[in-house]
Amino acid sequence: MNQMATLPSDEERELLRSALRRLLEQHWPLNSMHSAVARADSTQRIRELHQQFVALGITPLGNNPEEGGLREALIVMEEVGRRCAPAPITGALLANCLLTGKDEPAAELLAQIHRGEAIVAFHLGDLDRDNSAGSIEVSGSVATGELNHIEDAQVASHLIVHTDEGWACIELDHDTVHVTPLPGLSHPALSSIHLLNASFKLLNSTAITGDELLRLYKLFLVARSLGAASRGFDLVVEYAKEREQFGQPIGRFQAVQHKLADNMIRLESARLQLAHTAQCFDFGNPDWVISADAAHAFGSTTLRQASLETHHVFGAIGYSEEHEAPHQFKRIHADQVRFGGAAASREALAQYLLDAGNDMPDYDLGEDGNRFRQETREWLASHWPPSSPEAFSQAARDYKLFQVTWPEEFGGRGASPMEQLAFLEECERAGVTHEDFLPCEIQAQALMLFGSPQQQQAFLPRIAAGELKICLGYSEPGSGSDLASLKTTAVLDGDEWVINGTKIWTTMAEDANYMWLAARTDPEAKKPHAGISVFMVPMDTPGITIQPSMALYGKAFCEEFLDDVHVPRDALVGQVNGGWYVILAALATERVIMGGFVSTVREKFRYLVEAVRQDQNGLASNGWVRNKIGELAADIEASRQLVMNATRITQSGGIPIHEASMCGVYNSELMERLGEAALDILGNACTLEPDTPGAIRGGLEQMLRQSIMMVIGGGTNEIQRNLIAQRGLGLPR
Repeated sequence: MNQMATLPSDEERELLRSALRRLLEQHWPLNSMHSAVARADSTQRIRELHQQFVALGITPLGNNPEEGGLREALIVMEEVGRRCAPAPITGALLANCLLTGKDEPAAELLAQIHRGEAIVAFHLGDLDRDNSAGSIEVSGSVATGELNHIEDAQVASHLIVHTDEGWACIELDHDTVHVTPLPGLSHPALSSIHLLNASFKLLNSTAITGDELLRLYKLFLVARSLGAASRGFDLVVEYAKEREQFGQPIGRFQAVQHKLADNMIRLESARLQLAHTAQCFDFGNPDWVISADAAHAFGSTTLRQASLETHHVFGAIGYSEEHEAPHQFKRIHADQVRFGGAAASREALAQYLLDAGNDMPDYDLGEDGNRFRQETREWLASHWPPSSPEAFSQAARDYKLFQVTWPEEFGGRGASPMEQLAFLEECERAGVTHEDFLPCEIQAQALMLFGSPQQQQAFLPRIAAGELKICLGYSEPGSGSDLASLKTTAVLDGDEWVINGTKIWTTMAEDANYMWLAARTDPEAKKPHAGISVFMVPMDTPGITIQPSMALYGKAFCEEFLDDVHVPRDALVGQVNGGWYVILAALATERVIMGGFVSTVREKFRYLVEAVRQDQNGLASNGWVRNKIGELAADIEASRQLVMNATRITQSGGIPIHEASMCGVYNSELMERLGEAALDILGNACTLEPDTPGAIRGGLEQMLRQSIMMVIGGGTNEIQRNLIAQRGLGLPR
């Protein structure tokens, strides 16, 4: 990681992005997309555009991280995609990554590419996963055959093709070569090249394998599609703010907000996966290969869906080819079915997981995060499972297990957000549940922010020692996600608060020492949330009646009736009528924890993969099962990247508000998908509880039941989508 000081910075990459946008605005103006596509048939205009890329210094990018590696190359592809510009730059970027220039033909070709004297098209030969890709035969120094679906062939001067002899370079301006356009979704059109005894030169000095080049090519296509999808998304968000129907902007309709919130999650996940893969590549991390498979498997389908949803919001206006949206649609769909599409990358993931017996790699969490990961792993190996509850409690207190996330001023370990993520992942890996290592985390964090010194002294040490259980008293009949509408009241009577009301869906209420209770203290407040306060209510206070019920996920939750419950004045947390800020802080912590459940999903996925590997009836060779395993692996990587992004924001001192909601929405619904897929794959054995004979290890059925709670807990996913749309995209309330 010491290389970071010598590589281009994020600021420099943004300068590159800005320069590319200015170049494209000047040399590929979009007075209308219709005229832009018409110009796409002009080879002269395309070659002129290419020369502008040469002048900007784009053609050498890709092979040297210090001057411009994969991260910079992906920016180029993304900006080309945003403009739907037919810039024939893909071949140059691929050639830079493939060739070392250590033999004369390769060195000469690279020099011509960098000077703009050569435009290169690529065909991957037998590496292409498309059945209609075509093939050639080589004999001596000539090649014969037909190659299909070649990009930029109509303006290219050279073709690089993979053959049985290696990578061959063919000059295209000979009578032995015939180029035929293949009109379709791609603009400019892909082409077929017919070769009849065409001479070639072998390019022997390669830096990467053919399979690695295939992965890079697919990453370039994902980046280009991401650019097109992002441009369409930007346009449709602004359209939703301005376009009125039924007397109001369509961006106020919840259906539209939810579509756009989902698209934001899709695009951000794809962007983060690309960025992670490119950084691994530039730093020489071999994990880039499997990360590339995940990025393509995810992006190949999610970007197509994002394009469809963009069209749904645009309606008829986006259906005219004078609008940009149809051309973005074509760009994305044409790019993402090439080389076998998502199915080929899912199969690569299945081979890595099922056939090779690997797990998806851990992420680099920085020096401190990686160190803490190893420390936690070693501690858990020595103490979990515990020899006795008492022994574990003592060891946990000594290790400050319940205070890992707490600041040092409150007796915690002061772990950074990256260290906290490492801790969460290792606890899940060892089989320690959230209840085991994060008891009362939500209330503890709020007490540190809003509690009085007396409250902090009274409660925090007992929470740290694992001696307290505190349940949440938020939801009520009629007041779930709309917490500001709660009806429970707290009236000050002398030195006591008198509380009356009902709370529901409360986990741990039977065993809790206290309830973290929200109540209305000002019924006349103009804004409903302005008249709410938060209290620490002892559960043994007279007037509290607890009615337990068994929840779907196998644990009890309760309904509590509070009838003239008297608590002292100092049970109030924070200011009178200031409880909404306390609640928001607690909810932020809850949503981060729930978003962090991706570590749970990752561990449950390991159990699923293990069960498929060990099955004696051929599950591991079933094509549908392999495709589903690859799909889930890619989705889990997307979720992990969302969590990593929120963690980085926190690490830098920011507050991931809508980013935390994005984590929670995506991961909770991924937990549902994983549970449903496990049932489909494993059948009856997956429906059995863990201790039942013949049950699948890992509690996959219990996870599926718990996933429902994850989708509705901390504010339903519909509410979270509203927050993403309004806070993340600025759509009207």
